[in-house]
Amino acid sequence: MQATGIFIEHNAKGVPTFARINLEKYGEKLKDFFEAEGVSVVKSPYNPEFVKKIKSQEGLPSVKIKTEDLWK
Repeated sequence: MQATGIFIEHNAKGVPTFARINLEKYGEKLKDFFEAEGVSVVKSPYNPEFVKKIKSQEGLPSVKIKTEDLWK
């Protein structure tokens, strides 16, 4: 009997390589595992490209920007 919401995917050779898991159904049960592996199950409300740009600037000197200069 196969559990609903869990699908095993195989590569071209027929070897099981991925598991597709419905996180709405099993997310709480897997939360500790994901956290131990460093995987965040909480989706960021921020655009990933914006976060990438901000993180790329970490450690660089700060620059003050006047708000009126933003719309020039």
